Amino acid sequence: MSQALGSQRLLTEIIDHLSETEPDATWLEYPKSTSDYAAGFNAITYRALANAVNGLAWHLHRNVEKTSEFQTIAYIGQNDARYALMLYACIKAGFKVFFTSPKNSVSTHLGLFSTLQCSILVTTRPTPAIVEDISSAHSMQVVFIPSLEELLEKHYETFPCNKTFADARSEPFLVLHTSGSTSSPKALVYTHEFVSRNISALQLSTPMEFFSVYQLYLGSRYISLFPLFHMAGYWLACVATLFSRATVILPSPSSPPTGDTLYAMLHHTTANWAAVSPVTVDSIGRNPEALQFISENLERLIFAGGNPSVAMGNKVSSKIKICNLYGSSECGGCAHLIPNDNADEHSERLWSYISIQSQTNPVFEEHTPGLYELVIKRDPLCEAYQPVFEQRPELQEFRTSDLFAPHPKVPGFWQHRGRIDDTIVFLSGEKTNPLSFESFVLDHPDVSGALVFGTNRMEAGILIELADTEQSQLLLHDKKEAIDNLWPRIDMANSSAPVYARIAESHVCFVSPKKPMLRSGKGTIRRQDTIRLYAEEIEEIYKESELLNGQSESRSIDINNIDEIAQAIRSAFAIVTKRDIPDDADFFSIGMDSVQVIRLVRQLRRVTGLADITPALVYKNPSISTLSLEIAKSASSNAKENSSVTGVERLQVLEQTIQEYKGKIAELMQATKNSHAQSSQQQSTILVTGTTGYIGSYILNSLLAHPSSPKIICLNRSADSVHVQASRNKLRDESLATHFPADRVKFLSSTDTSNAQLGLSDLEYQHLLRQVTLVIHNAWPVDFNLPLSAFRASLDGLVGIIELCKTGNYSPSLIFVSSISVAMNLQAQYISEAIIDNLEAPTPGYGESKFVAEHMLFEASRKLNFKASVVRVGQVSGAAYSPGRWNRRDWLPRMVLSSRYIGAIPKHLGVLNKIEWIPIDVLSKFVIEISTKLGFDSSFEVYHAINPHVTTWQKLLPTVIQALDTESPATEKSTMDCISPTEWVERLRQSSVDFASDKDDEQIDTRNPALKLLDFFDETFQIEASEKVDWSTEVSVKMSETLRRSECIQPEWMERWVRGLL
Repeated sequence: MSQALGSQRLLTEIIDHLSETEPDATWLEYPKSTSDYAAGFNAITYRALANAVNGLAWHLHRNVEKTSEFQTIAYIGQNDARYALMLYACIKAGFKVFFTSPKNSVSTHLGLFSTLQCSILVTTRPTPAIVEDISSAHSMQVVFIPSLEELLEKHYETFPCNKTFADARSEPFLVLHTSGSTSSPKALVYTHEFVSRNISALQLSTPMEFFSVYQLYLGSRYISLFPLFHMAGYWLACVATLFSRATVILPSPSSPPTGDTLYAMLHHTTANWAAVSPVTVDSIGRNPEALQFISENLERLIFAGGNPSVAMGNKVSSKIKICNLYGSSECGGCAHLIPNDNADEHSERLWSYISIQSQTNPVFEEHTPGLYELVIKRDPLCEAYQPVFEQRPELQEFRTSDLFAPHPKVPGFWQHRGRIDDTIVFLSGEKTNPLSFESFVLDHPDVSGALVFGTNRMEAGILIELADTEQSQLLLHDKKEAIDNLWPRIDMANSSAPVYARIAESHVCFVSPKKPMLRSGKGTIRRQDTIRLYAEEIEEIYKESELLNGQSESRSIDINNIDEIAQAIRSAFAIVTKRDIPDDADFFSIGMDSVQVIRLVRQLRRVTGLADITPALVYKNPSISTLSLEIAKSASSNAKENSSVTGVERLQVLEQTIQEYKGKIAELMQATKNSHAQSSQQQSTILVTGTTGYIGSYILNSLLAHPSSPKIICLNRSADSVHVQASRNKLRDESLATHFPADRVKFLSSTDTSNAQLGLSDLEYQHLLRQVTLVIHNAWPVDFNLPLSAFRASLDGLVGIIELCKTGNYSPSLIFVSSISVAMNLQAQYISEAIIDNLEAPTPGYGESKFVAEHMLFEASRKLNFKASVVRVGQVSGAAYSPGRWNRRDWLPRMVLSSRYIGAIPKHLGVLNKIEWIPIDVLSKFVIEISTKLGFDSSFEVYHAINPHVTTWQKLLPTVIQALDTESPATEKSTMDCISPTEWVERLRQSSVDFASDKDDEQIDTRNPALKLLDFFDETFQIEASEKVDWSTEVSVKMSETLRRSECIQPEWMERWVRGLL
């Protein structure tokens, strides 16, 4: 580029030079009409620009009494080219101009004016309303400047100004203020040197695969929708145009900076690209017609000032290249590296990321795990490209307080995630950055603003501004409807937030259209100002919450002890009602009212620490006995919530747990001697854990019937497990054994296998070491409400089982009964019969525990040289070839029984519609088959206990309906409606009112048991069948004759199972 356009010239020098060398070239275009873009655009040439600057400089010289050198004059005017003319004119006339945002409050303006000793306010006609408010509140000289047309059309004498850049480099250039999005706005005075360094940084050369912002500017035509008092707005209109010979196109002063404005402008002018705010990107994404037209008429969109919502950003970037530019009031614009057009930027979603030139010496320092603060380090070799140290010469580094996260795949690219001062610090001392939560909520099409609050409180809340003002007014009359509309999105945000930062429905506050969120000039929410604006509403939310919460953090009882819970309810009831009642007495039959319910809830929350205790819970369980049971369940659920973590944190815990138990396997390798296995004895001895359970009882029965007649050792928790085994077998299936010959079956008991020697005596454990040739490890707690941490005893027990296999005389092999829950979090994927490395695969808690166990066995098989097989069990049905019943606690029996109660049944099951259930007797034979072929091919094998012969729910449904109709008593509905899954869930939910005053939940268990799995059905039935995981059974079918010869679930089996439930 020519020297005249270099960074070592004053902007006024560049203007005068271009007015002589390229007088007819276009500097800026603006609409001919303020109300209709169809009238076209006027062009301002460099000749006209230089003349207008001279005219305005003379006007200021004659109308403003200068009391000091570089006296500050404030400017608030129409959003038009006169902002640029004011800047250039003040440079010539020896003033420094302050562009203050018209959106500031009067008090903010006056505070800034006081700091700057500013007593002159320059404005335009028509006059912005805030000017009159300021002049009414404070004595200031108000000076009006000519119209834009007058300045452009009238000829003016040259205003004398002989200063060069060398003379003026440290003199004031412009005054702006910080955005005020995180604190009160602060004035910043920029020098010519600051601008020069910014220009130099933008002109740095780039690697071949990138181009610079300067190259983007160079000779282009661009539309800027930023307000001209804003850093980006002034830069694009006043600075970038001159040093890059670009033409900027401005909107009408009365047009809002929206996608609709850009859409309208492009119908009547042309441009290469446009610069917009994140809010504008969102608005473009919400208008498909505008997005299509804009993508056809622009090469690229540039946004700055934050990030648009992920959903809208992805949508817009699928149609047009978009690019994020980062800057700040203190640093100016950064020297970005923009991927070339042939770079695969869209596949990696780089649109929300930035990359900064290394010559400016940016350093990303870790602030919290996964988040890094951008720090500019001072370096003499880089200072020519570091404007911030012209602004702050006393610093050796500038900490931006802006937090970024690295791109997971592309080195050097960073995504802005918020500011350090955005962080919310709760009363508990826990901290959270709310930006990601707010971003989730902003993805909802009805939301235009979201702001999380909660500093110095126990709980977080959220202010939500709805996008449609009319809709806002309607929904404000029905807050519940508004929350219901938005809750799926808030719930999704909750699922990714720390437990302590999640937001309850009671803590959602809607912004009134009459009192909109306060925003900075760049469109971002002024966080603290908006919170102050809604201080009363926020305080009211916490007051209402306090009424219910009491002091929930001061737990004073053992919430895992139901007797203590019952005693706490008795005490609380006596405090609230001043009377004692029997445990089974109905609260409301003795006159308890709604106010007393609230007070009872407050008392119970105080002593239990459980926020899940609500008035609704009391109304549904209105006795000491029923309420204590429900609170005990809530305590279990709460324990899971407080122990578990979500998102990235959950994966980290899972990975840490795997590594911890791999370490324990390594310790076994060091601690145990390398056993030399004896030749297998003639008769096998098989240790089976958990034989009194549903699957275990059938495994035991299959072993008893096996022609090889192995000896069997049953290890269970029950002290009298032989009698427990017999009684449970009799109830489950009359074909199961109830007599166990002493020469073949031995029962051992251990209440905690995580203890040394599996919790057995020396004599018992030595017997295992001498005799066992195979272990079938089936015992595992089945509770999907528990977190991973609750399964540590089971994982420790598995370490003990592995140690037994390592040190036993016959080096016994191990079959581990696992679960398909190790991969149920993966949707629409094909799962092979192999170890799974994806940490996102297992369901929380139970599934994670099985996932860890599989990895322990895989590690042990490699390190300890023993053979292990994993059997991933899918949905287990009742027995196919014996009279065995289906376990009533499973979801299908519950659904069938509740369908009978409500008189309706789902016509399809969504993701569960493909029926690949494996009958329990087929499963047990399959496990025994594995034991006979274990380890022939590999030291570690995985099998899927999935029925390879599938059917569908529709093929079984007529039989289910017929069985229910046949068995229905006269008091029950005899005709079954086939309805959609979602309608069925809704009917189930409505049926809950029938049990509101039962003395216990026995009636629910027998008549409407699906109520207890309402959330499971609600969630599962919303998953599309196409998202179902497909399980490979190739290895299993090849190995197992039982699976090869098995059948799909037969209607006659289904009929027998249904009748067995009734």
